[in-house]
Order: sequence, then C-alpha cells, then structure tokens
Amino acid sequence: MALGLSHGISRRSFFATPVVLAASRALSAVDRRPNVVLIDGGTWRAQAVPWAGDPDVIAPNLARFATQAVTFSRAYACYGRSDRSRQCLFKGVFPHALSELDASPVASPGSSIDEPGAREAPTLATVLRGAGYRVGMFRTRDADQIVSFVHSPDTEPFFLEWSMENIGNGLMERGNPDRIQVRDDVPAEAQTRARDDLAVFYARARTRDRDIGVVLEALTRPLRGNNRGLSDDTLVVFTSDHGEQFGSHMGQGDDYMYEETIRIPLAIRYPRVLRGGAQSDMLVSQVDLMPTLLGWCGAAIPQSIQGRDLSMLLAGQAGERPEAVYAEGRLGQKDEWRMLVHGFDKLVVDMEGNVVYLFNLAEDPYEQTNLANVSAEQLKRDSLLAMERLWMKKLGDGVDASGLKKR
Repeated sequence: MALGLSHGISRRSFFATPVVLAASRALSAVDRRPNVVLIDGGTWRAQAVPWAGDPDVIAPNLARFATQAVTFSRAYACYGRSDRSRQCLFKGVFPHALSELDASPVASPGSSIDEPGAREAPTLATVLRGAGYRVGMFRTRDADQIVSFVHSPDTEPFFLEWSMENIGNGLMERGNPDRIQVRDDVPAEAQTRARDDLAVFYARARTRDRDIGVVLEALTRPLRGNNRGLSDDTLVVFTSDHGEQFGSHMGQGDDYMYEETIRIPLAIRYPRVLRGGAQSDMLVSQVDLMPTLLGWCGAAIPQSIQGRDLSMLLAGQAGERPEAVYAEGRLGQKDEWRMLVHGFDKLVVDMEGNVVYLFNLAEDPYEQTNLANVSAEQLKRDSLLAMERLWMKKLGDGVDASGLKKR
C-alpha cells in the first residue's frame, strides 16, 4: 500500500474550490485512458508565470494554456536543488528516501528507461510503460521531435516527459534589465545583479514558451480518423523542479527554503475532467503529482510512493483537502533543514529540532518577519513543531516508527 499522509489534512471537501466538472463525466474519462504530457520547466519559480501576475515574463502560450487549465498557487518542491527535486517529481518520494529506495538517478532524457540504474526505481515513465503506455523522454529544444512522437500512428496512449534545462545562447532576445521589476525582498545592493540575472531568465522563458506553443498547437491538429485532435484526451501538466532567489533575501541561485526557491508553478489541463481557467490555493507537494497522474491513468501506484493521489479529489469526488506540505533542504550539510507549511503558517527547523524560522505567509508573503522567537507565537510554534515531527516519523525521515532518531 502506498504511503499517503493524512495528517495535516482537514475534513473539508474540495468542492468549495470550483475547478471540477461533473463527477460522472470525470469517471467516464477515466475509462478512456488519457495521454500525458508532463512539462518540467527546470528552474522556474512560481512567481514568474503569467497566472502569477509577473509583468516581465513574456509567455503568451503559457498564458493561453492557463485559461484552459487549473492553476495552483501553492504548489511546493520537496527540495531546492534539481539533483534531488527532479527525482522527487518522477518517483513520488521525498529526498531522504531516495538513497534508501534506489540511489540511481532518473533516466536522462533520450535514454531508455530499461537501462541499469533506471530500471530498479519505480519512476512515472516505468510504471506507465508497464501499464501499456508508449513512452517518450525529451530534452529542452526537442519540440519538433515531440510533435512527431505525439502524431505517431500508434494507437496506445502515450506519456511524454519533457525536461527543460537552464541553457540558452547569445541569440536569445533579452529585455532591458533596468526595466525589470524585482521583488520587495531584494535589498538595494542586490538589485543590479538580480535584474541582470532575471533578464537572462526571462529571455530563456520566452524561448521555452515558443517551444511549448509548438507542442500545444500540435495537440489540437486534426489527425487521421480524429478530426478533434488530441487535446480532449491529453492531460498536460506544466511544473518545475524548483525556483531561484534572484537576490531575494540576498540569496543567489537555489537551495533555499524561501518561497522564491521552494514554491513551484503548477498548471494541469485535462478537458474531460477539469474546468479550464479555474484557480486553486490547495497545498500540493511535488511528490503528489506522480500518484495523481497514475490515478487518472488507471495505473497501479507503487508501494514506495509517499505522495498523495489527488485525482479523485480534483475530479470532484469526496475527499480530504490537504492542508500541509513538507520539504527538505541541504541534506548532509551542517545547516540541513526541514520545512512544514500548514495553512499559511510556515515552520523551518534544523536537524536538532530547533525552530529556525516561523512565518505567516498570509500576512508576510515576502517572509520579512521571523516569528520563531516571538513569545505570543509559542503555542502555534509548538503545535507546528509537533506536526512536523509527526511527518518525520511517518516518512521515516531521520526517526524510526517509535519516534527515536536514526542518526
């Protein structure tokens, strides 16, 4: 049985968020197994997508896609570096569990998932291939190859994994850095570098958006024997490994617990099940995507999965709405940390169990006021700390089933 955490999940029904079609229609869609297109944008923070209101990102295809999809404003990565977060996405487990299950990396785009090192870990591609799906794995600039793949005459449903990297060239169309808006948590002394780095990111995003548009348009193109194209029967997901700081809190790059790094974009388009243009503030973890996609595809969920299958909940059926997400950072380093977001409260602890940060994201979205040592917040802090320890225990993260430390 897959490990799906229920702690931190309320009894409130998801029906309060208007993102679903009729349950009967959702059920009929499950009988017709969908194609799946999973777009991993690499290092792309949640704040830098059209549906988040970023004025500097030029991504008309993603903007159009968002009007047809459900967008999630509170999706979180499990780790702030791609070496682990990408595996969390494609294996549905938290970072600490990766070495326990299988130290091998996710199969690289263009390689066979039957090669040694990829065979032993139950990746999303592996499971769907076993369920009868045609599988393709692609790199950043492979839009033309993807179009050929989806228009193949093969009749079985397909799964394609499109993993993007932080690559570009001098021909990318860059805007004027001086006109770029930086976030309120970027100190004055970091703003010049932040604008220069953001100019490169936005140029890269614009290029990626063009390629995404090519693939999305190909899904609408009529096929032989199918005048509607593939869109209605294709589940498309856009997300990323994690974000970047770009000067926020004086940070550069990734591997931080702040929202700029640890929160990720997430948009899911599934016309037969989800109502396009809807927005959800439901807390979603990166590890929830694999079991949720498998649920919609009618495929067995591996025993190792630690994420939650949200497919029935999102399809409009009764279920418990997640109210907490968990993340890890800097594994094996002296400043290793764990994070719990419950509601709008965000707790960060070190590996000795000391509370390092406590923020209220509703009142303090830029994480400027650390409440960890505020006496008036002691009751909340202690409650969140107890909840975080329970997550560690259930996940086997540094403690055994009795609650004793493993290390």
